[in-house]
Amino acid sequence: MKTFAFALAALALSAGAASAQDYRIAFGDLDLGSVAGADAFDARVNTAARRACRGIAPLAEHQCRARFRAEAMNLLPSVRRDEYARARGGRVLAAVPVIYG
Repeated sequence: MKTFAFALAALALSAGAASAQDYRIAFGDLDLGSVAGADAFDARVNTAARRACRGIAPLAEHQCRARFRAEAMNLLPSVRRDEYARARGGRVLAAVPVIYG
């Protein structure tokens, strides 16, 4: 089964210290090119994000989860990321800020 792991440094605001832990998300058993497979992958990522980011201030937790999801997508092999994008109908996976001068 294919998995990927990454360390997320979650800042514990109350304690004022950072802790890092590896999170593994399996994807080898999923067809990311199907809506059902993409939904299952999203559920796995969201479950891991909730675990990784719990116990911090609500706004920081929201930001932590967003960073976690972005990093999880970034770490998928490009072929699997393309399959996922097709299943999502070309949904934007990342936003790039545009600065107008």
